Amino acid sequence: MSYQPALIKLDELADVISREFRHKEMVTCYLGSNAATPTASIDFLTAAIKAGAPKLPFIRMVHILLQGPVAYCEKGLQDRILAYSIFSTGDVRKAANEGLAFYLPCTLANIESLIGKGREYEPDIALFKVRPHEITGEYSLGLSVEALHPAIDQAKCVIGEIDFSMPFTQGQSIVDARSIDFLVDDDRVKPVYDMPAPDFANLPAKERRIGELITKHFVVDGATLQVGIGQIPDAVVGTITESEVKDLGIQTELYGDGLMKLQKAGIVTNRKKKQHMGYSTTSLIMGSKELYEYVHMRASIQMRPCAVTNSAEVIRRNSPFLAINTAIGVDLFGNVWADYVDGRRYYSGVGGQPDFVRALNDPKYGVPIIAIKSVTKKGESKIVAVHPPGVSLTASAYDGLVLVTEYGIADLRELTAGEKASAIASIAHPKYRDQYLKMIHDDPLFTKSPGLSLGKAPHGVTMYQGDIKLDE
Repeated sequence: MSYQPALIKLDELADVISREFRHKEMVTCYLGSNAATPTASIDFLTAAIKAGAPKLPFIRMVHILLQGPVAYCEKGLQDRILAYSIFSTGDVRKAANEGLAFYLPCTLANIESLIGKGREYEPDIALFKVRPHEITGEYSLGLSVEALHPAIDQAKCVIGEIDFSMPFTQGQSIVDARSIDFLVDDDRVKPVYDMPAPDFANLPAKERRIGELITKHFVVDGATLQVGIGQIPDAVVGTITESEVKDLGIQTELYGDGLMKLQKAGIVTNRKKKQHMGYSTTSLIMGSKELYEYVHMRASIQMRPCAVTNSAEVIRRNSPFLAINTAIGVDLFGNVWADYVDGRRYYSGVGGQPDFVRALNDPKYGVPIIAIKSVTKKGESKIVAVHPPGVSLTASAYDGLVLVTEYGIADLRELTAGEKASAIASIAHPKYRDQYLKMIHDDPLFTKSPGLSLGKAPHGVTMYQGDIKLDE
């Protein structure tokens, strides 16, 4: 008879960890993430920690973004369990800003360097969701592969939470039964997280203008795409579907409803990719129930670890490549930040943005785009004179990138510092634009190009010329 992992209930999870590590004072657990967050296991383990029985070692929880409630972030548990988060939202973000959780800065391509053999966060435990295959006996990591394979390889105790609400995805999401020690088989397991699909036909005007600019000027036949989830990437998808572009490919860290829409429409064929030809490759999937039904057992969507999807070598091999990311802010020097609002307010993480920006530093490989709305919901400019002190930069002044707002495109590649400042200021909100341009014009720090004038679009700038009107 072939090997099968031991079946346990949620109530037994803490007992297993206590028994397996009874001689250790501290263990590291790597958690599955995103839509496949094992919330029920987190809840039951936290309840055991709060009850003080069974006796457990101190647990370091290492993970990227977790969906839903994260019970162990509750104040008062930090002497027994503590989050080390590479990317955060919700409970973990709040805890990190209150000094109750650690932010562990790392790009997605480099997670394996943190958790590999002999590294500081080499896992003792790997805990994640799995979807069994009824015929082959294999297990799929479903919606979240990220860095789980090295975690599984290094962990002394590997625990899979069975969840049939999760699709069985293909590619490097497959885990053999012998790689798993215990399976949580319990009706109380909580289903994967889903969210409503965007209304692509009724996107806000600012986002649609950004999408129109990107599609018109940068999306070409045969290009490979990386886009995230959010209104700006959704707008890019919406405008691509209205264009005549064809034979696009996908290599992304996160596959959502927008990319599914392009693939369903036949705009994405992956026929022109040089690596993984014929497949959309992603490390994470998150979105609607329709999306999860679509990716279930679909061979044309292949899961890969972040170390592959975000690899500079693979990105460059699939040129022409178009990476579309967003940010919290940009300064006039071309510095970009996305993990902090300011030096005292942590927001999320660097994610994979630096991976794609740095991979595309040479224009011959493609275009790294940072797409932002010009102002926040409060009307404050997202383009500022100098970035807030203390924030880490996801792209810096020496990275060759393209900035897009609803007012236009600033292609910063190969520009001088003074030219960059003028270009960035030119696509700021009109409320702030003139004051920035005048400041640059009057400041000798920004060496000006001959012939530059306040009333003329500077080198590298393409202003929006379409029909979408804004309510300023």
